[in-house]
Amino acid sequence: MMRYFTLLILVLWATATTTLAQQSLQGKVVDKNSGESLPGAYIFIKNLENNTLSSTYSDDEGNFTIKKPQINQFILEISFIGYQTLQKRIDYNGSNSLGTFSIEEDTKQLDEVEVQGNVYTGEVKGDTVSFNASAYKTRTQASAGTLIRKMPGVTMQGGTITVQGETVGRVLVDGEPFFGDDPAMAMQNIPVEIIDKIEFLDQKSDQARLTGFDDGETIKTINIITKEDKRGGKFGKIFGGYGTDDNYLLGGNINLFDGPQRLTILGLSNNINQQNFSADDLSGAFGGGNRGRGRGRRGNDLMVRERPGITSTNSFGVNFTDKFDDGKAEFTGSYFFNDSKNTLNRTSSRNYILSNDSLQLYNESQINQNHDQSHRLDMRLEYEFNDQHALIWRPEIGYNMGDAQRFLFGQNLYDSNTPISETRNTTTSQEESLGLESDLTYRFKFNKPGRTISTSIETEYDQDKNESDLLSASQNYQTENLDSLIQKSISKSNSLQYEIDIEYTEPIGKKSQIRLEYELNNDLGDNLQEVSQREMESTLFELDSTLTNEFENGYKRHEIGLGYRYGGEKLRIYSSLDYEISLLDSDRLFPGFENTKRTFKNFVPRIFMNYEPNESTSIRFGYRTDTDAPAVRQLQDVIDNSNPLQISMGNPDLEQEYGHRFFTRIRKINPETSKSFFMWFSGGIRNNFFGNSTFIAEKDTLIQNEVLLRQGGQLSMPVNLSNAWNANTSISFGFPLSFIQSNLNLTTRLNYSKQPGKINGQDNTNQNYGMSQGIGISSNVGEHLDFNISTDGNYNIIRSSLQENLDNDYYYQSTRLDLFWNFIGGFFLSTDINNQFYQGLGDEYDQSIWLMNADFGYQFPPKEKLELKLTIFDLLNQNTSISRNVTDVYIENERTEVLRQFFMLTLTYNLRDFASGARTQAKPQRR
Repeated sequence: MMRYFTLLILVLWATATTTLAQQSLQGKVVDKNSGESLPGAYIFIKNLENNTLSSTYSDDEGNFTIKKPQINQFILEISFIGYQTLQKRIDYNGSNSLGTFSIEEDTKQLDEVEVQGNVYTGEVKGDTVSFNASAYKTRTQASAGTLIRKMPGVTMQGGTITVQGETVGRVLVDGEPFFGDDPAMAMQNIPVEIIDKIEFLDQKSDQARLTGFDDGETIKTINIITKEDKRGGKFGKIFGGYGTDDNYLLGGNINLFDGPQRLTILGLSNNINQQNFSADDLSGAFGGGNRGRGRGRRGNDLMVRERPGITSTNSFGVNFTDKFDDGKAEFTGSYFFNDSKNTLNRTSSRNYILSNDSLQLYNESQINQNHDQSHRLDMRLEYEFNDQHALIWRPEIGYNMGDAQRFLFGQNLYDSNTPISETRNTTTSQEESLGLESDLTYRFKFNKPGRTISTSIETEYDQDKNESDLLSASQNYQTENLDSLIQKSISKSNSLQYEIDIEYTEPIGKKSQIRLEYELNNDLGDNLQEVSQREMESTLFELDSTLTNEFENGYKRHEIGLGYRYGGEKLRIYSSLDYEISLLDSDRLFPGFENTKRTFKNFVPRIFMNYEPNESTSIRFGYRTDTDAPAVRQLQDVIDNSNPLQISMGNPDLEQEYGHRFFTRIRKINPETSKSFFMWFSGGIRNNFFGNSTFIAEKDTLIQNEVLLRQGGQLSMPVNLSNAWNANTSISFGFPLSFIQSNLNLTTRLNYSKQPGKINGQDNTNQNYGMSQGIGISSNVGEHLDFNISTDGNYNIIRSSLQENLDNDYYYQSTRLDLFWNFIGGFFLSTDINNQFYQGLGDEYDQSIWLMNADFGYQFPPKEKLELKLTIFDLLNQNTSISRNVTDVYIENERTEVLRQFFMLTLTYNLRDFASGARTQAKPQRR
């Protein structure tokens, strides 16, 4: 398999880098009457359809040099303030000299034709891909999210934006942060009408930007460049809706922009499953899988992890950005509050893979009710005191609390009609957590260019507490034994992690630089799990020493390394070789003291390369290694029996993971034809992979001579395994379909994963081959008619080494149509139609599901700021959620209850009040 991936890379690499040499054309611009040269005149080369291909400006002597296009017939345009614009058709005859062009002040040209040119679709500039917003037509009152969906290789799902296979981690507006590290939030709050360009770029780390030493570590970033005349003013929207079954939706956002000073206020309240702020008011009601993320290291500061099921949400957010001290200092801050109530009703069917071509089934149904509240405060201060001293400080505070109630019924079976054992349990819990983070980076520049010293200090403190009550009844159908469990648990954990990094950079020549680095990382944590039980006939709880555990863990890492950077005009390389010593020191304090100490020594090489053979092509390659330590809970050999049929425990003998990761990216855009090509290939290998060892009881078994595991029940424990790796590639082509005024995007994806595990002491490896083809057509007609049609077919092949003949192949296809039609006056019709087709999951799950939503509304004149619409959600009443999970020991199908059909009437006011100019102009994007 790897052989074919390598061959594919070589073919695509050769295709992308084979280009014709570009010639340069020279000319001069003078005043027609005086003959004096005109410095600063703008020169454009356009094709015969008046699309801009390249541009430059004349120097102090009026001379200019510009790249010759690949076509031999083109238009040369010259413009200069106070002069008539000159446009002249050029038929290239082999000469690189265009001659002297005379432009006249206040006189009309007779031989030249002045034409309003259309902008080109996009271009590649180094590590940046730039698209012109005006090249993509959208509906009125659309957001930036609607715009970027039309661009080649871009997908948006939940709170995640992917660009040519890479996940976006940051959004800038005119080069400045907007909503912290929350890309989806920015996309939903910037209207299309203020956008001039969209840039996709690889933004360097804070330390790399301060020192000028590119270490290859980047964040995929979107930079929204606004129109100059719309960088000040007020914009946003306020909406409210009410529907059948007492469904409601209230919310809005207000944005106040004045150059670099920006204030955004958001609010949302609803019971239709919209869990995050969204431009598409009802898009969250689809009730898909569990996407997003919880609280943790940086990311999505104004978003919450989207829960499956049905959720009611009340949330509020504010974001502020400004500059002070003559632009030397820049401050960004955001606060977010969320209150959500979630109900999850889910059924699942799981096939365990055993030896001798036998299977064991596990069926489960659960109803969960959760109520959560969260507060988040995030700030960023960037201060450049002078040319030598600068710092960046990023503090964050997060606080969460919640309570939950869970009802679960689980059953192990030999086949669909022969049960082995079952459990019914109810769990109530309360949890509370506090998180504090701070990242501080400081840099000092010496007088010699390229010589710097910098340090960064990162700290993170987390405190968590959970209390739960469990009431459980379990039965063995073979022995007809019945037992109950009444249990109280208290879990407390504290962790402190700090990282100190010192770097020194020194130039060696004009294009090279070296870096010396020392890094100290220390991760300290303690965890207490206290479990008490009582008998059915008693009222007294007694401490269970088997389930109770107190644990302290320390993981210290020293790393020293030498890095080298080469920065040429077309080729840039960064490489480093670090030596890492890691010390693991863990103490089990109860029950019984036990100390575990281990030392790990590793070389950690990295290399990143950027090659730009021409102005339209960019190639990036990266290889890196990394280490990963086991978490505190993975090391604790304490049993978790919250589900008596599926218990788990930690493993104090876990070793450190060591991983290899690599990627290749090729991007090519031809502005003359508006064609684009993107290719992404990545893979990874994990040594000492944190996998699972699963024991399935053939009879009632006591674990650690204390905890009963019923016949058919499973005990899982993390272990180190080998031969875990994955590879995937994504290839995307985009080009215009002029005959229907649309753009076509084709995306092909291939992936392979190999995941090892152990089942009853035997090695098992699940191999997953995936192939998918996506086709998308987005309209470019205008604001009155806007549509997007896409389909994505996915075929998956799953093979298990324990049961090689087991057929778990399945096919999944998602097809979607979005249509907006302003058919007469202010009346519009909007609809989105989704089809989810499943084949190969089994009779109960093989379905073709249609979800259709429809809006009928009116936008009131004169400026269409007020909108009234009637929404029908799930018009065909077929909404459902189905998913498949594949692990090293089982294959599982899930069905989740989602929101069903309702009607809603919504009134929206769109605020659009732009100032003619901003207080100050925003600076270009920082990379």
